[in-house]
Amino acid sequence: MSPWVSRVAAVVAVTVLLSACRGGAGGGSPSGSASGVAAPPPPIDTSWERLEAHMLAAPARAPDFEGVAHTGMRVRLSAFRDKPAVVYFYSDDRSPEAASAARSFRDQWLRLLDVASMVLGVSGDDRVTHKELATAEKLPFLLVADEKNAIAKAFGVPVDNGRPRPVTFIVGKDGNIARVLDAVSPEGQADAVLRALEALP
Repeated sequence: MSPWVSRVAAVVAVTVLLSACRGGAGGGSPSGSASGVAAPPPPIDTSWERLEAHMLAAPARAPDFEGVAHTGMRVRLSAFRDKPAVVYFYSDDRSPEAASAARSFRDQWLRLLDVASMVLGVSGDDRVTHKELATAEKLPFLLVADEKNAIAKAFGVPVDNGRPRPVTFIVGKDGNIARVLDAVSPEGQADAVLRALEALP
């Protein structure tokens, strides 16, 4: 072996040794793990998942649900607290009623933004089906997948054959339910929600 090759090999060996020492001293990963493996994320809070015998009404505490939206992002109700939030349940993405309700909120979106932080549509469909509806109707708000109807049950919304009954909840900035709108026509749903939001103290 030539002297030049021996010198290079020695430098590499020293570099590797120093790196190993630094890692063992706790200067490696931000988590402080000697192996450099990040600490696992905290478990998802599922305390909101509870069965309600009756549908929630104002001023009950709204379940701080967490779910995956059609965009792929995980959303939590409490993230929208700067203004009241709208949570509306509907049967399924492929029903004419679902499209009508979605268009209603879409067409009133700019007015809704003045008085609401977010509109969250919830049904038992998965994220892919939600995305199809959101793309077809060019929805500016979020559709949340509730495949096990856990969110519907937490609000006490009746579920028939996996499909929640259409009902809308307005959740105040304090996290309590401010209004419940039931038996509203899909076409006029956003108008009814706007009237309720504008009437809040």
